[in-house]
Amino acid sequence: MTTALLDVLETPCCRDFATAWMRWRGDEMVPRRRDIELSEIAQYLGWLSVLEVQSADEMVFRLVGTAINETRGQELTGRTLRSLSHAEDWPARSRSNMEIVGHPCGLYFRVLFDYTIGSSAYTEYLCLPVFADADGASGQVFSIRQPVEDVSLRLPQVQQDYNEFGEDNCFVDLGNGTPDSKLLGQNNPPLKL
Repeated sequence: MTTALLDVLETPCCRDFATAWMRWRGDEMVPRRRDIELSEIAQYLGWLSVLEVQSADEMVFRLVGTAINETRGQELTGRTLRSLSHAEDWPARSRSNMEIVGHPCGLYFRVLFDYTIGSSAYTEYLCLPVFADADGASGQVFSIRQPVEDVSLRLPQVQQDYNEFGEDNCFVDLGNGTPDSKLLGQNNPPLKL
């Protein structure tokens, strides 16, 4: 039995993004850039990033929200995902992002971050594809994240230079199935949007 994504999401940021994304796609499998109404998630834009997937080796952050940059203690817009990945994580991370835009599907995961003050806390992530307006142009992965508890007095994260590989990694079925979950290094069943 497949679990519904909305039943798993803990943060209002991720739930509202999933709901908005479903409206944006309408009757299509994936929304196009022209369909995106960021005003619907305006209160969460600080937690949004947009990754342009040009190829398996070239993925560039076109936009990284201010809350993410504050949490990380640095500006990430314009950086490549590869430069923010541990070498051993890159092959799986590259393949999963290629699947998100190519299959297409979504991705859900959580990361336990350490902070410079206080205890560790999980951050919940939801990554969903968005197609370019023109056919053949690079697809994008819109990712939204939010800590599951208030970490504002603990910033910045200790892990500032690399995107840690997540836990509870699950592909999200958008209506046409999902890739093999072994691509994620874990064998979690997919979620359904």
